[in-house]
Amino acid sequence: MAQSRLFLIDSFGFIFRAYHARARSADSPMRTSSGLSTEAVFIFGNMVRKLMASYHPEYTAAVFETEGPTFREQAFTDYKANRPAMPADLAEQIPYVRRVLEGMRIPVLEYTGFEADDVIGTIARQGAAAGVEVVIVSSDKDMMQLIGDRIRMLNPAKEDLWYDPEKVVEFLGVRPEQVTDLLALKGDAVDNIPGAPGIGDKGARELIVQFGSVEATLDRAGEVQRKTYRESLQNHREQILLSKHLATIDAAVPIEWNLDSLATRSPDADSLRTLYKELEFFSLLKELEPAPVQQPRDYRELESGEAVASLLAELPACAPVAVAVRLGASGELLSSATIGLAVEPGKAVSVSEGMFDLLRPLLEDPERAKTAHDITRVLLALARSGIEGRGFTEDPMLYAFLISADPAACSAEAAAARYLDRKLGPSVEEHADCALQLSARLGPQVDSRGLRGLYESLDLPLTPVLARMGRHGIRVEPAALASLSRHMQAEHERLTAEIHTIAGHPFNINSPQQLGKVLFEEMNLPVAGRTGKTKSYSTAADVLEGLAGEHPIAGLALEYRQITKLKGTYVDALPQWIDPSTGRLHTTFNAAGAATGRLSSSDPNLQNIPVRTELGRKIRAAFVPEAGWKLLVADYSQIELRLLAHMSRDPVLTEAFRHGEDIHTRTAAEVFGTPPLMVTPEQRRDAKAVNFGIVYGLSAFGLAAQLGISRKEAEHYIASYFERYAGVRKFLDETIAEVRQTGTTRTLFGRLRPIPDINSRNPNARGFAERTAVNTPLQGTAADLIKLAMIHIDARLSELRLRTRMLLQVHDELVFEAPPEEIEPAAKLIKHEMERVHALEVPLVVDIGVGDNWRDAK
Repeated sequence: MAQSRLFLIDSFGFIFRAYHARARSADSPMRTSSGLSTEAVFIFGNMVRKLMASYHPEYTAAVFETEGPTFREQAFTDYKANRPAMPADLAEQIPYVRRVLEGMRIPVLEYTGFEADDVIGTIARQGAAAGVEVVIVSSDKDMMQLIGDRIRMLNPAKEDLWYDPEKVVEFLGVRPEQVTDLLALKGDAVDNIPGAPGIGDKGARELIVQFGSVEATLDRAGEVQRKTYRESLQNHREQILLSKHLATIDAAVPIEWNLDSLATRSPDADSLRTLYKELEFFSLLKELEPAPVQQPRDYRELESGEAVASLLAELPACAPVAVAVRLGASGELLSSATIGLAVEPGKAVSVSEGMFDLLRPLLEDPERAKTAHDITRVLLALARSGIEGRGFTEDPMLYAFLISADPAACSAEAAAARYLDRKLGPSVEEHADCALQLSARLGPQVDSRGLRGLYESLDLPLTPVLARMGRHGIRVEPAALASLSRHMQAEHERLTAEIHTIAGHPFNINSPQQLGKVLFEEMNLPVAGRTGKTKSYSTAADVLEGLAGEHPIAGLALEYRQITKLKGTYVDALPQWIDPSTGRLHTTFNAAGAATGRLSSSDPNLQNIPVRTELGRKIRAAFVPEAGWKLLVADYSQIELRLLAHMSRDPVLTEAFRHGEDIHTRTAAEVFGTPPLMVTPEQRRDAKAVNFGIVYGLSAFGLAAQLGISRKEAEHYIASYFERYAGVRKFLDETIAEVRQTGTTRTLFGRLRPIPDINSRNPNARGFAERTAVNTPLQGTAADLIKLAMIHIDARLSELRLRTRMLLQVHDELVFEAPPEEIEPAAKLIKHEMERVHALEVPLVVDIGVGDNWRDAK
């Protein structure tokens, strides 16, 4: 029969480790939307969860430090004197760590006047004496002195590295009972244990191995050959013995504990659920079993026309109806399609496809208020069944996005878990029920944040526009893509052969590890960085760009990557998305897909086709209009810079845009002190980089890398810019200062985005947050403006009964197709609506292009 095991967790050791590990990381520290730090709680909790799941100990305890003096401070007043005070953002997490342990029903042990090490040592020795196998869960090497019969140590931070007496010898070079002797000589900077001056780790180990103990070493100090060691031992005997006393864990402190009270129990799911919601640990929330259903669920399938008719007759006239449509993984209707309807919480029905016509009057009634999670997708799904959905007024997906600006929080599954403590199942009845309850829960939050006007004027009216765009789709020529695929395959093979020739042997160019080995070990190119987790060589695009001047293989690898990505993502993939029934590609636009408020598109994603590369332009050339028609492209000119002028009220920037000047030439003239007519193309290029760099928070380092100039020159460019555009500097500073106070940034139309890392202790995270705080109002307002323009244009095209169709929205441009006779009036209408969508301090300018394909219409 296996022995029972007692796991003793060195709590503060892992809490500090979690905190400092995240501080060193380039990743953004974890915070709630209110700004509460949570990384130590999350990492510590995960460590404990993994520990319990992996080893299933019969007994467990988490041991904590207490405040107040111990015998060590009484013996040596400077004990731990070098330790800084606990950082405030860690201190605020300690109560939540305790709540995690409480929720997991893991007992917390702490005894005033005794350090955690002594408590662990005492319990470990007593537990082992009672016949229990004790496991000390710690990364502290001091604990290794306790290892012995029935006592081992486990370090989860080292991929579950186990220590027994033999492993201690391998790791420290001394036996467990000699660990305190080792520490007595070499000291411990963390605890301010002085040790023997001049004797380090290697020397201490050699002396203990030679003499067996610190006492024997001191008694035989005259035999030590190395003079500095010998004199240190002879001159500091009392200090060395004191150091051993301080380093020795007292395994016989007078504490009371009971093994049965440490018996492992099942976690308290309700307590953890409350805590995870409070800390916004939504990934962990999903892993918990669903909360017990508080209300009965009455879900049923209506199997006859009479049952459907009876339901419709009984529907209250004023109550909103929640609608859900059973969709496949890619958003299409499944072969056995069903529609779910819910009118009151916990009560919903489903109707099969054969009876959809009975629901048509309800679903097409513009006066009957309806709710749907992701109205755009529901309208598209209904349209595929021949139903023109109208009257949809509430969308909990859009509500969730307005509240959080977090795309990950907006799916039906995520919102149900986050706001209803509910694990959403696949049934269409449950989806309709959840949509109804989420609307009731989130609608008031939208109102309380002052976002109802934005929802009703922009987000909601955009949904049918996006649905119509998805229904129209756009033509793509498979033959053009097939020809381009063959060309790219030939280039792919050429590049592969050339790279392998330079390297001197074949290797997998797609493997960052193999490419890194070739570049940095075999070819000895300068290492620019390593990846965060595996510490392997970084071969990121910016690294390869920096190496391109050092060796041609880096440029070839970049070109290889671009061709591989574009060929796989677009050239070979797009034909598979063409609907055989329409001959067109139907992407789906999502208004909750990007934190800035920009639209995203999926199935397929058309937002990232390059526009400035030759290959990207060739891909765009495959997008064509209806036969005999033309594509019309309307593109906002420098919209974010114009918004910067509007928001900053900078007089120089504002004047330039009001007078229709080329802003990059104007900036070059201001920064370089050159008359506008004498600005060179190179100066204009540099000024353009500075202009857009300011919008995106580009650092001097980044600008230097982008322009191939020194950091000092880049700093001069940026300083000169802010000297001439002082209003911009003031705007940026005031924006960041305001976000530091509120933790939130807003667009011109009031769309909010939490910026919890704005006061982070991590410089990388704080810098990213500052850039986000500045860029989001500009990029987000640009996104809101083009969405508002889309609503106006859609309405005007319908009002004038034009056949021109809006097909795509990609960042700052809209793509339409128009019959020949409508090109001129449609272009005039589109330009007018986009340029006058909202009054600004500077004019909005739209460039219109017409062509036989997307590339040529630019």
